[in-house]
Amino acid sequence: MISKTNRLAICKAGIKTSLIAAVALWATIAIAGVNEALIEAAMRGDLPEVERLLAKGAKVNAKANIGVTALMIASLKGHQDVVEALLDKGAEVNNKDENGATALMAASQEGHREIVQALIAKRAMVNAKKNDGWTALMIASMKGHRDIVQTLLAKGAEVNAKANIGVTALMFASEKGHQEVVQALLDNGAEVNSKDKNGATALMAASQEGHREIMQALLATGAAINTKDNDGWTALMFASQKGHREVVQTLLDKGADVNPKNKA
Repeated sequence: MISKTNRLAICKAGIKTSLIAAVALWATIAIAGVNEALIEAAMRGDLPEVERLLAKGAKVNAKANIGVTALMIASLKGHQDVVEALLDKGAEVNNKDENGATALMAASQEGHREIVQALIAKRAMVNAKKNDGWTALMIASMKGHRDIVQTLLAKGAEVNAKANIGVTALMFASEKGHQEVVQALLDNGAEVNSKDKNGATALMAASQEGHREIMQALLATGAAINTKDNDGWTALMFASQKGHREVVQTLLDKGADVNPKNKA
């Protein structure tokens, strides 16, 4: 049997760089004068300086050379007063950086619920996608921010949206072990048997990572226990390979086929 230890590493690539790593990338940001100062002040959360620079003529939607705006930076860092000041001055709420990330995605990743609400109140697009297909809901689900997940769902986030590799918010949350997020997604219509481009499901992700309670929640919602991925692997195989005895036993008790490859 070929080792598939990383077969279901759904989230390992994460959000990569983009505005999410903007602070670490600050050394690469280079824009001129007062606009650069505005973005720096937004990063620090220096509201008086932000207001002074805007009055002096700084462009509220100026971008750094990686496409980051002051609103994105303030949203990422959790500076709510700065976010509100920028929005009041006409900051474009749906601006994207070079990877397609928005201020809403930044706030969703870091768990800043009040900022998420402020952005949505200014018509932030809850279903906007990054270049790789990630949405704010996927990001919040991967990070385990239940309150933000619920807020986004209440505002129309597409629970079954897929990233470019076919992964859904439910798959992300299931792999990462965020039980309350998984339940919130299921309660809002998440398709429990959705597959990514490799044929993997949320049940496989939870089983591989040993998340027994999540696996039980998925099964209770109708997860197909003997579904195979594109290579013929099942949830039982993933759990067995990783040595998750309790998960294996639960799957067997629920009717998992112990030898599916020998059947047509």
